[in-house]
Amino acid sequence: MIVILLVSVMIHELAHYLNARSVGIPVRAFSIGFGPVIWKRVWKGTEWRLSLIPLGGYVDLPGMAPKVNEDGTLEHPDEGMANATLPQKIWVLIGGVIANFILGIVLMAGVIMLEPAYRSLTADLPVVTVVGSVEPGSPAEAAGLEPGDMLLEVAGVSEPQPDTVVAIVRGDTPEVEQAGGVLELVIRRGDGSTETVALPWPPATGEPLLGVGIGQTALGADPVSFPVALAEAGRFAVTTVPMMVSSFVRGFGAVLTGRQSEDLAGPVGVVAMVNEATQIGLAPVLLLAAGINFSLAIFNLLPIPGLDGGRILLALIAGIRGKPFKPGQEEAIHFFGIMAVLLLIVLITAGDIGRLFGS
Repeated sequence: MIVILLVSVMIHELAHYLNARSVGIPVRAFSIGFGPVIWKRVWKGTEWRLSLIPLGGYVDLPGMAPKVNEDGTLEHPDEGMANATLPQKIWVLIGGVIANFILGIVLMAGVIMLEPAYRSLTADLPVVTVVGSVEPGSPAEAAGLEPGDMLLEVAGVSEPQPDTVVAIVRGDTPEVEQAGGVLELVIRRGDGSTETVALPWPPATGEPLLGVGIGQTALGADPVSFPVALAEAGRFAVTTVPMMVSSFVRGFGAVLTGRQSEDLAGPVGVVAMVNEATQIGLAPVLLLAAGINFSLAIFNLLPIPGLDGGRILLALIAGIRGKPFKPGQEEAIHFFGIMAVLLLIVLITAGDIGRLFGS
């Protein structure tokens, strides 16, 4: 999780840095991590830092905070971001959002290249249950099932999901009984041929076990080139934006009213998800990393003070008013916004811990 977070934040902050430099705004410091600086070097007018706590990063742009006079009074800054035009400010502030979105698309394309079955997410391909393994001496072996066979139909249920297959095999549903004690499977072989297999069910042993390990794959999920994978990942990313905004709104509402939310996860929840993904393989880890980057992009774009979206909103308000906020006023708004976000993270984390111990 630390690697995913560091890379995601580094790309985010690097985009702020590059966008600022592209419009002539200097960058005083670029830090990977927070807290005490353990290494630093000045290059191209910027102090590059490695800080002790590897849970984020930041860029220090001049003109983002008011100047403090000797008598303690505040006045408007006269450098850097303070002198930038409104389009330039928005370009600098939105850079991190764009970078996380692009990184998520690239990671998603990598997932598709590694495991074409994940094209079920990006190309609207139907998902079917597939036989992963066959136990020796099992009813499945006797019926001729082989690893790689797709279960197109089980007891009359088309394109059954794994939990549906398990329920039918165990006898938790009436399909087999209605078929006269016969479990009928329509399978697609690896060569593309389709075959129907009928088994007396439950088997003579009385144990309702088919003897297969099952997973999922997508019909027509053929390998594609990287440009095609990028295009599919880009379409997927765009279509997920409304869903993710809706999830954030539902999650915030649930957390603020004291209910647990399945739409949001804090650090504890993310660690648990990464742990599960690493036990499966590289593709699920990259898929989760892509989702985290999409989440960071959308979350940072929300008009909450302290986040990039909140800073863009206040810049727009100042532009419409035709004058800046009073010295220190904008910073106070962002401070309370950051405190609210931190409180939200604490509440989400409490929910994650509750679910962790509850399960």
